Amino acid sequence: MSEATKIRGKKPFTVDLDGKIVTLPGKSLESMMGMFAHLESVALRRSHDVSAIRKNTGSSKKQDSMPKYPVFEEGNVEKISFRELGRQVIRSAHGQVISLQHRAHHVQSLVLINSWPTAEKLWGDLLPDCKTPLFELNFLEELWGIIPEQLDVGGWTLVRHWQQFVLIQAEVEVLLARRQSLLHLSDIIEGHLGLWLKRFEDILNKLDEYSVA
Repeated sequence: MSEATKIRGKKPFTVDLDGKIVTLPGKSLESMMGMFAHLESVALRRSHDVSAIRKNTGSSKKQDSMPKYPVFEEGNVEKISFRELGRQVIRSAHGQVISLQHRAHHVQSLVLINSWPTAEKLWGDLLPDCKTPLFELNFLEELWGIIPEQLDVGGWTLVRHWQQFVLIQAEVEVLLARRQSLLHLSDIIEGHLGLWLKRFEDILNKLDEYSVA
């Protein structure tokens, strides 16, 4: 029996999913901090965009304050298992991927009827949001002890999924630099990125199934 066949027969997680979390395993804390840093960067970019729009339109509307969250009382924090925290990450990432599928379809349509500077702006807004669920997936890998090279979903490993996004990003950026065909750019966003997001949804659904098996 080949090593690859043996791997598929094993439990996909190396962490006791029902164990209560006391400390984060491995590099999970580092992955989580990286995810938070990315989210902070996205929020800062959006804040700058909103400020620029208000300045250009002459709006003086005060920016909404950040929502306030209740402070947990000492000794009153509900304990959570690796399984439940991971499934919360999956739910968050899944919602973002579904939203990105709709946005990608909208962007590919707008690219066709606009200029190259507008296309660059549209892609620049979409790119960091595509990376957000990837950071969450990376955190999930660490949290559940998933081996990205060995977890296969529909013929795609998690490593291949990451690599495919890098290739799509590079392909789009080459087209933006050359400015030869907006139709080609639209096709890449609709076809390549759209298919990648669909596979992402399948991966998250399969991970959720594995987690309750």
